[in-house]
Amino acid sequence: MALLDWMVTKGCSVVVAHVNYQKRESAFRDENLVRTYCQKKNIPCFVKYPQYSGGQNFQAWARQVRYDFFVELAQRFEAQGIYVAHQREDHLETYLFQKQRKMLCEHYGLKAVSAYRGIPVYRPLLDWSKKDCVDYCQRNKIEFGIDESNQSDQYARNRIRHHRIDGMSEKQKEELLREIEADNQEWKEKKNSAKIFLENWDQTISAISHWYWLEEYLYQKTGQRHGKKECLNLLEQIQTDCLIDLKDYEMESFQSKLWIVKKQAPVKVVLSQIEYGSYPGFTLSPVGKTIEGVSVSPADFPLTIRTVRQGDRIALRYGTKKLSRFFIDRKIPKVIRKNWLVMENASGRIIFVPQIGCDVQHFSAQPNLFMLQ
Repeated sequence: MALLDWMVTKGCSVVVAHVNYQKRESAFRDENLVRTYCQKKNIPCFVKYPQYSGGQNFQAWARQVRYDFFVELAQRFEAQGIYVAHQREDHLETYLFQKQRKMLCEHYGLKAVSAYRGIPVYRPLLDWSKKDCVDYCQRNKIEFGIDESNQSDQYARNRIRHHRIDGMSEKQKEELLREIEADNQEWKEKKNSAKIFLENWDQTISAISHWYWLEEYLYQKTGQRHGKKECLNLLEQIQTDCLIDLKDYEMESFQSKLWIVKKQAPVKVVLSQIEYGSYPGFTLSPVGKTIEGVSVSPADFPLTIRTVRQGDRIALRYGTKKLSRFFIDRKIPKVIRKNWLVMENASGRIIFVPQIGCDVQHFSAQPNLFMLQ
């Protein structure tokens, strides 16, 4: 309510989004406070009533629900951004929560400006204390409500607030703010050194001399942050050839090099005729390099482009080549091999393999189909 009135007083044109989870007795009281204020000021107000079905962390679910709602309205009204009322104690609480869980974050505490699904998220009250917010409302006669669920110790963030932050003096809070700033500066310097390293890195594992260099590589590839302990453990594992599962990705240490590839569903595309264009994982074109070309005839259809299988082979001018042998000879890691594609004709014969070319029966100086994976 303090943020809303502060923005209205500044002359901002706003749309209000309120989420009522209906989990506490005062939920509709708070909704009515917002609606009444907006009606008096002639401000568009939208309320969402999400239903929690369980099966996941409520706090994480609730956050996603409300921010998705914010984005929906921001896009609908072409808003310049989303404004939320996090204040100083929220900032301190978030930092202590991150530290308690030994989280490695893109930023410690709360950022004054961040983004969600491409929409800027502004937190203009981070320099305000909770008391400042209450004082503002009382001074300007703005009705507000206290969320009684914040008084319980049910959630970790509440416990941090009640048992650590509430007992701090102003001096201690200022010291904690300086600590957050120092941690963010230190992490920024580590990330910068990692980015400089990765710009010219040839994927040689022995060149990784700091755990946070590996962490930045993991983040660039997967979009997920990984803790120091996990990175140190991974560094130890990749000193020898191995394959490591990273949820949606796989990481492989192969002949002293490191590879990370997103898991992919097997590919199977069946064509009844030549159809140029882009497909999942490959492109078919009327032009290309010699090694990308294959001459197909009506007898070859239907053509099947599929993921490689155990035992696949192709007949070349100098004899039959097993694809498994090709992978070994080319020193191709397993995470790359399993997504390799082949072209199979109607008789089940493999007639083309990317980077090998076409079989002896489908070679010509003027191929009519080019495939690039």
